[in-house]
Amino acid sequence: MGTVMTIHDETHDFQGFLIVSAALTGYDSAELQGTGCAKEYWHQFRQVLPKEILTEFLSFAPALGKKHEDKIIRQSYLSDRCLGPVSRSLIQLWYTGQWVPFPQEWRENYGASRFDVVKIISTRAYKEGLVWDAIGAHPQGAKQQGFGAWSLEPPKQRGAGE
Repeated sequence: MGTVMTIHDETHDFQGFLIVSAALTGYDSAELQGTGCAKEYWHQFRQVLPKEILTEFLSFAPALGKKHEDKIIRQSYLSDRCLGPVSRSLIQLWYTGQWVPFPQEWRENYGASRFDVVKIISTRAYKEGLVWDAIGAHPQGAKQQGFGAWSLEPPKQRGAGE
């Protein structure tokens, strides 16, 4: 019975991770899962955070997607002394596919993990970084546009009007 609860809790936590990630990145959960990197990122995120900080980070997920989401993101995540650096590292992870370690001050105050080092999570993570979609480009050396792409009009930017 304990195993079922653990699986349920992990699934619930993973969904919370996606909800918070969506609010921080501006992409929805389906788009984030569509990168194929969500599970890898979740694994990295759990490795670097102490359990109590992970729990606090996920605790705001139910309030996101509602009326005051921007306020929650600004106050509870980005401006928070503990969760701010965590949020910024997560944003960078989604956009670049690279984990950026927490500042030394954070590590001294909240603990250090041997997994909190600069690293590209995987070759897929580089290819699927949100930065490429955000700037309307392709990852050099990984997803070529194809012959003659230079002669085509650039794609519309994300969020640009019709």
